[in-house]
Order: sequence, then C-alpha cells, then structure tokens
Amino acid sequence: MRFSAYLLFKSGHPPVQRVGDHTTLSHLLLASVLALSGLLVACGGGGGGGGSDSATSAPRQSMTLSAGMMPSSDADAYRFLTQATFGPTSDDVARVKAIGYDNWIDEQFGMQLQSTHVQMVDAAVTAQSSAAARPNHLLYSWWTHAIKDPAQLRQRVAFALSEIFVVSTSTLDNGRMVASYLDLLTNKADANFRDLLQSVAMHPAMGLYLSHLANRKEDPSIGRVPDENFAREVMQLFSIGLYELDDSGHPRLVNGNPVETYTADDIKGMAKVFTGFSWYRPDSKASLNWWVCFWRTPECLDDSYAVMPMSSYVQEHSTSVKQFLGVTIPAQAVADPAASLKAALDRLASHPNVAPFISKQLIQRLVTSNPSDTYVSDITSVFRATQGNIGAVVKAILLHNEARHPTTAGLSTYGKVREPVLRLSHLLRVLPHTSDTYAAANSSGQLAFYLSDDTSDPGTQLGQTPMNAPSVFNFFRPGFTPQQTQIAAAGLVAPEMQITNETSVLGYANAISTVLDVGWGQWNGNTNRWDIQFDLSPWNSKASNPTDLVNAVSLALLGKPMAADVQAEAVASISNMPSGTAQQRRQRIQAAILFVAVSPDFVIQQ
Repeated sequence: MRFSAYLLFKSGHPPVQRVGDHTTLSHLLLASVLALSGLLVACGGGGGGGGSDSATSAPRQSMTLSAGMMPSSDADAYRFLTQATFGPTSDDVARVKAIGYDNWIDEQFGMQLQSTHVQMVDAAVTAQSSAAARPNHLLYSWWTHAIKDPAQLRQRVAFALSEIFVVSTSTLDNGRMVASYLDLLTNKADANFRDLLQSVAMHPAMGLYLSHLANRKEDPSIGRVPDENFAREVMQLFSIGLYELDDSGHPRLVNGNPVETYTADDIKGMAKVFTGFSWYRPDSKASLNWWVCFWRTPECLDDSYAVMPMSSYVQEHSTSVKQFLGVTIPAQAVADPAASLKAALDRLASHPNVAPFISKQLIQRLVTSNPSDTYVSDITSVFRATQGNIGAVVKAILLHNEARHPTTAGLSTYGKVREPVLRLSHLLRVLPHTSDTYAAANSSGQLAFYLSDDTSDPGTQLGQTPMNAPSVFNFFRPGFTPQQTQIAAAGLVAPEMQITNETSVLGYANAISTVLDVGWGQWNGNTNRWDIQFDLSPWNSKASNPTDLVNAVSLALLGKPMAADVQAEAVASISNMPSGTAQQRRQRIQAAILFVAVSPDFVIQQ
C-alpha cells in the first residue's frame, strides 16, 4: 500500500504541534493522518463494506499454504507475527523460521499458560495492600500478559474475542471479575464456538454488563417483563448479526433490501430464556433461602461470585412458551432454565449466519479490514467444517493465501489501521526496557506484573484502554466507514478509524515521545520514576550516522526498511540534531524510534 507523504501537508491543514525538543516531525505526522484518512482507497473495492475479489486479487492456487511452509525471509516472518502476536521479537522471528507457520500456530495453542489474569490481579491486590481488585489491577495483568506471555497467539486471539464479546470496565469496577472473563476468552481461544457462547452468556461480568444477571420472569399482574438487553445483543453482536448473510459476509438481498435475522418478538422470546440466572450459589450456601444468593445479600457473600458462572434459580425462570428464530420451547410445568438455555444457544450456534459473521470479524481483527469475498467464504467453510472451532478458524485465517502471499501487502485495499494499544504493545515487546515493579516482584519470587496505566485520553495518550470500551459496540464497529472520505466512496470499511482523528494521531505521537523520554506506566514511589523505562543503548553505535540509525530502528520495528520518502524525511531531520553528548545521541535514537512509530509503515498493518 502506498501513500503520498505530503498531500495532506499541501492541503492546508493547521500546523502540527512540536513533538520533542529537536524536531517537529510535522510532515511525518501529517503523512500519518493522510494514511489513516486515505487507507485502502486507491483501486475501488467491493460493495457492502466487504471488499471484492477484483479489489484484492492475489494468486490463490490453494486456500492455504502447504503444510510445513516456511517464511522465505525475516520480513515474511515479521509480517506473520504482526498479525498473530502483540509484537514480533527477534526470538519469535527465529522460531517461526525454524519450524514454519503451521507448526508455530500448533505450538502456540499447545502452550501451557504461565499464569491467569485472576492470579495476577490477586497478586497485584496483595502487593499493593488494596481493599479490592479494581480496573487498574486488571490493566497490570493485561499489559504484562501482552508483553511477556510466551503464549502470544492465545493472548492475541483473546484480545480479538474481547472486542467481539465485549464487557467493559467503563461500567464494571470489579477488576477480578473482568480478569476472570478475560481468562475465559483466553482459555476458549481455540475452543468450539457453541461452548464459548455459553461461557460468555453465563459469566457474571457479562450478566452484569448486559443486565441479564438477576433477570426476573414476567409478572403480568404488575406489568413486569424480562429484561431484553442481553437477548438482543447475543443475537445482534455475539452470533448472527442484524441481517442474513451470504458466505462472503454480504447481506442477502430480497427485492434490493437486506433481510433482518430477528424480530422484536424473537427478542421477547429470547429474553424469557435468560431469566432466573444470577450470582453463583456455592454448595456451602445451599441451605439458605434461594433469594439470599439470587440477590447476593451479605449471608451469601463468597469470593467465588466474581469468577464462577451464574447459577440458575427456578423460582425466577419463566415457564411460559418461548418462541424465537423458528424455535418453540413449550410451557414448562416445572421451570427448567438449563433446558431453555440449551435450546436457545443451540439455535444460535447452528444459524447459518454465525460462520460468516464471526469469521469475517476475526479476519478484520487479525489481518485486514476488507478481506476479499473468497477469503471470507473460505474461512466460513472452515468454521462450518470444524463446527466452529475457533483455533482451526484462526489457523486458517493466518495461513490463508491472502494473508501470507507477499503480493497482497502491496494491494490498495489490503491491510488495516493498527489500533493504538497494539502499537504500544509492539513497541514494548520489541524495544529493550525494564519494569521496576516487575523486577522487584520477580527477584522476591512473587508473581510479577507491570505497573501499567490507563491510556484513554486521546489528547495525551492512546485514546484506548484495554477492556474499557465505551459500550458493548466496542471501541469501533466492524462496518465503520468514515464519511465523506475516499474510503466511503470506494465502498470500504476502516473500523479503527472510528477512534482516529487528528487529535488522537497527535496525542499518540506525543504519548510515544513522552514514553521514550521519561518512561511509561504509573509512578513507582520506590524508585522515584515511571515504572517502565526504555534501554536505548543497543543503538548507541548508530547514533552518529542518521542513515544507519534509521535503517537499524526500521528493521527492529518494521522488519524491513521504511518507505523511501519517509526514511529520507527522518534522516534529514535527525541530521539536524546535535550528537556530541550521550544525551544528544539518546535524543537522536528517540527521534528515530518516534519517526518509525508514527509512520504509515508502522501505523498501517499490512
């Protein structure tokens, strides 16, 4: 994908604020805005936000690469790992080159997790003598696993799933509960979709977030009806979507109009299914009145409530006829919430929409925003053939010819904006650094974690914090198209553009500049500095030669050289910076890293 680095600069946009002490980086920052606003546009594209074969054509002798296929270069391995991890390291590249793509995927899914998010949150609560687990403790765990966990693919897929099956600390303040939900997604990253859907539906974090926890049966005498929130979203967002789809993920049209997958009556029927589920009732509380645990009164307090699936309470489960999506559950003489739940989830999981609906979103999260019809239909076939095995689907996505063939990287509609947290995780995995909190815990034999911080502010940070989406619709929608852009004119989508604008682009650049200068994370009172500090000494020997420095940093962060015009801009700017002292040489290194980190080559994943 190629972009003009200076078109936006010439178009009269307002000046860019100064970044750093020695260079404005204005041309490059504006080029990044241009790249983001002009992403995937040059050669048209398919309608309906799904791309087309003509727009993304590449050789397709087979759907996937042959078994045992090896990367032909470091750059190929790097590109693969950018899609499959939180950031490629040199060890990752060497491993993929040694055993091949498919063996690496199998090895990753077979790895035993070194710790769970709940364990790390508990360790953080203990270490900080906190009264309870809060969202900040979850952030410590999320970033630590993203940066340090060897099971990178499992963690990366769990993050993708967290942006489909959304819960958020924006309304859930129990860090342990959301950590448990993230553990669920991590454990189910290679599981069956039907099992994943049930686990998601029954987790207390989802029950609280979408209000079907303690959802009561209807009572006509007082006009009470079951809450419909989860019933709606489990169909719209978690399984079948709004409209009937073909195998390529495009809406089926009847008389030129899309066909809705469900009606208001289907929501009402589904809502009855999700009545009578509430807080986990441990065996030790079995002798108590049912309502004590249903409402979690003090008599039923138990640490397990935040991490165990919801229990069923027949007293509040609807026994009336439940009709939805062509299924009828007859009136129950005795309330049977388990049977109702099974019937509903079986119906959802077997719906023909599930395969293209979920497959396409996973492609978007891992590889490209506008996959071709062939790509989506191929993965849809794998989804169905494996009964929705997420691990098999992910493997097919990553090994598909459209993901691996080197020519696709140059296609005008191929790739995706890399969301901000993935840019920072990439830097943290590639650049040498230390965490004082992590090191101290490690040295004392404790479960170690990074003292990471909230990154929500778009003006000074990333404009995104993991597990903190503003709504159940995630940070961005899979079908989002920025209006009045070439993207919209081409009929394409750019989901991450929903949280991308000039403010957020500049905020990201300033955040990275600050991180490289003074560190990142929370203030560590024991060491009197920000917890995560970068060691830039590996590039000291290159600092006196701007060309060598930019080349070395580009290879480390991109796995290849930057685009020639952007590299020339970086070299010219760094050449104007003094290099007589150690501090000045460090500033040159920081500038080189910043140039790469805000460049289209880094911001756009291809």
